[in-house]
Amino acid sequence: MERLLLIDTCGEGSGVAVSVGEQVVASETLPRNGGSAEIVGAVGRVLASVGCGLAELDAIGVVSGPGSFTGVRVGMAAAKGLAEAAEVRMIAVSRLEVLAEAARLSDGWVALDAGRGEFYAMDVRDGVVGRERLVGLDALRAEAGALEIAAAEERVVVGLREAAMKVRLHPLCVEDALRPLLKVLRSGAAEMSLGDANYVRRESDIYAAKSNGNVKTGD
Repeated sequence: MERLLLIDTCGEGSGVAVSVGEQVVASETLPRNGGSAEIVGAVGRVLASVGCGLAELDAIGVVSGPGSFTGVRVGMAAAKGLAEAAEVRMIAVSRLEVLAEAARLSDGWVALDAGRGEFYAMDVRDGVVGRERLVGLDALRAEAGALEIAAAEERVVVGLREAAMKVRLHPLCVEDALRPLLKVLRSGAAEMSLGDANYVRRESDIYAAKSNGNVKTGD
């Protein structure tokens, strides 16, 4: 069975975990806005608790955002450094995909706070996730219609309910990343171990501002 190290530093529910097959066997919550030292220390503790070394892992999986700009950078850099040191694969998954999987959506939307009255959003149709996008409240309401929206943050739930939208809260934790990361690993998708340690997203992706190209953050 596959052994994975999971890292999620995107925001609320940040943590590290070790999984064997489809079961998380050890985990530790990380402090919000923690640095690389906290991540590496937590990784060492969870691995030691199950008697597993970095080199024994099949992959290091990281949640690549959207979320806190600083948090995403720190988590991605830590995952890349650990993967290179141990010479194991590094794989990544979107936090929106993690939310869609954790909320068990068949048809609906997932949304995360992007700040400034905007949302990172993704549609789900017949259990298949669509594309990530950065939208305002009016655009999300128009596209989602009567479909249910799963949100990971209480402030998003409050805002969408005030706008008379159908929404439910589903807080995330690092364990929620296991199933989507296993899908990536088992699909043989391209690994990211040779990527830039400061990688967050390309300018054309949802982190870029729609008008001036400035990076948006969830901080």
